Amino acid sequence: MKERKLIRWIHLISSVAIGTFVYSPWRNQAEFLLFMRILIIPVLTLTGLWMWKGQQIKQLLSSSQHQTKA
Repeated sequence: MKERKLIRWIHLISSVAIGTFVYSPWRNQAEFLLFMRILIIPVLTLTGLWMWKGQQIKQLLSSSQHQTKA
């Protein structure tokens, strides 16, 4: 449960950064644009996918670990 809450908060904070990018004059600054492209968008994507399909990814990883041990 703690993992999901942490990922949700990271996702929400990243979403706020996207909103800041869209509605602020900072979007014209090259540093902020680079920060968004390199850090925020990938983090937002990965946390969203993890919240959506995280349980299936865990099951897939655990089944592949069991197969390699056998």
